[in-house]
Amino acid sequence: MTSVPELRSETQGFEAAWRSLAHSRFLPFTLLALGTASNAVYAHSPLVAFAALSGVTLSRRRAIAIPLLIWLVNQSIGFGLRGYPLTATAFTWGALMGFGTLLVAGFASWRPRFSQTSWAGHFLWMAIALLGGFVLYQGLIALAYPLLADGHRMGWDIISKLLLKQLVWGGAIALGHTVLLRRSLINRRTIHSSL
Repeated sequence: MTSVPELRSETQGFEAAWRSLAHSRFLPFTLLALGTASNAVYAHSPLVAFAALSGVTLSRRRAIAIPLLIWLVNQSIGFGLRGYPLTATAFTWGALMGFGTLLVAGFASWRPRFSQTSWAGHFLWMAIALLGGFVLYQGLIALAYPLLADGHRMGWDIISKLLLKQLVWGGAIALGHTVLLRRSLINRRTIHSSL
């Protein structure tokens, strides 16, 4: 059975490891590189996954900056290389996607207390941030869709494919973060045990 001081020490170790990783340069640059690379695979990078997981894994300022930079790269590639039309509708869609990305990152970076003290809470908040972020983002899109869709429909088949893409990317980002966080915890324990 774990004693209260051991539990407190484990909680502080988790928080310190998370903070160290969140404030490092490696994690935000890695997320930015992956988000930029995702533009080679998709016309629209998985903005919800990057915004939600940035919110959970980075400090608030970085959690907002990184997904917005990914969105900006996505828009630049879209208008510059993919030939998105230079119309008010296309710019409105782009702005709406940027605003949705900002909302998801802000929501995910809220990081309630339970998510900051244990692996279980951390994973639970990752799942809530990703699924809640998807609902928030798609809800915003659904509100604007009738006005901007030019007669196209967005059925459940499309929404389920979008959700699957976000879940796959979010899961991969969460797995990578877990490996880095675990390594950081092991390094911290090794340093403290040698003192």
